Amino acid sequence: MRTHRWTTLGGVVAMLLTTIAPLTLLTTTSAAAAFTAPPATSSACPKDAKDTGPATCLLRAGTGGGDQPLPRVTAGRGPLTARDLQEAYRLPSDWLGGGQSVAVVTPYDNPEAGDELAEYRKANGMPPCDADFPCFKKINQRGGDTPPAPSPAWAVHSSVGLQLAAAACPNCKLLLVQADDPSLASMAAAVDQAAAQGATAVVPMWGVAEYDGQNALAAHFDHAPTTVVAPSGVGFNSGGRQILPTAYPSVIAVGGTQLYRDPATTRGWNESAWRDTASGCSMYAPRPAWQPAGSCGSRRTVADVAAVASSDTPVQVYSTSLGGWGTAAGTPVAAAFIAGVYGLAGTDSSTPAGKRLYAASPYLNDITAGSNGACGGGKICTAVRGYDGPSGMGTPNGTGAF
Repeated sequence: MRTHRWTTLGGVVAMLLTTIAPLTLLTTTSAAAAFTAPPATSSACPKDAKDTGPATCLLRAGTGGGDQPLPRVTAGRGPLTARDLQEAYRLPSDWLGGGQSVAVVTPYDNPEAGDELAEYRKANGMPPCDADFPCFKKINQRGGDTPPAPSPAWAVHSSVGLQLAAAACPNCKLLLVQADDPSLASMAAAVDQAAAQGATAVVPMWGVAEYDGQNALAAHFDHAPTTVVAPSGVGFNSGGRQILPTAYPSVIAVGGTQLYRDPATTRGWNESAWRDTASGCSMYAPRPAWQPAGSCGSRRTVADVAAVASSDTPVQVYSTSLGGWGTAAGTPVAAAFIAGVYGLAGTDSSTPAGKRLYAASPYLNDITAGSNGACGGGKICTAVRGYDGPSGMGTPNGTGAF
């Protein structure tokens, strides 16, 4: 018997669950007949991150692995390792990414970020960040070494961001930029700093609800050739509003999918739009020139691209805040992974990242199943052939679109 503890980090809700084994096999008659049930996830939201507050928390996490990595999925569904993700998305992760860097932006300090990353890299067969390969650095939003106040509740966001970026690009250098607080202004300053440090891609791990006047900060998220990517959010977000910085036309908006092994497919994996991913029309942001006109008219449509984010097929992570090995889900997982894919691909400064993405459908897996149920069946909320809101243009099929 193993006891698992699922928590709302920074909150007061805690539940103890006891299962017969860390992985339970279920039987169905579908194409993926046998699948591995991963540990459940619950909200990883700190007290200062509420949909109606200054920050929108989008991450879900589950504990229970302790000091032992959860087994790699061999059939069906389960906690996904770095190698699983590289295989599913056909990434040449062993060969590319040298000389590139990915920046992860989170609020507050995670004193254990470097040690947690080291555990993840070791378990996933990646080279360590050491004197021979100095691949991890942590700074504050002003570029200094003095960290902001720590927050165990927010710390898991940096753990997930760094580890998912490394999953896509083990050879990339990783920069953790820690903002003073979860406000959009502090996020903007941290993204500015990441770009000034020369990051190939930058990913903020949280969002802020759209508001009238938001375009005053838009320039802070436009740093070409640095690519800024961000999570699309959850469902229809708050009252139909999109979240920032995702809605800004200079940002690559990343939606979420459910991903599992399926030997009945040519790809060997099956993928559908995640029921809790966000999509929709921005209330205030204009449509970027590289995004075709569609259901949102002259306004920005979310998302542009997608990757795994489902709580039914979570990724494996290591975090002190989770008590060791655990699982993570939510569109920040997908966004951090896509940031790593941009790092793996390298920088093409001659063409905007969004324009490359929308012109490269052969290098994307078109997601044609699944819905977030937010709009009554149209392609803004339902996966269809070609572009749709939940999955954008699709998920990575190699690095050609990035």
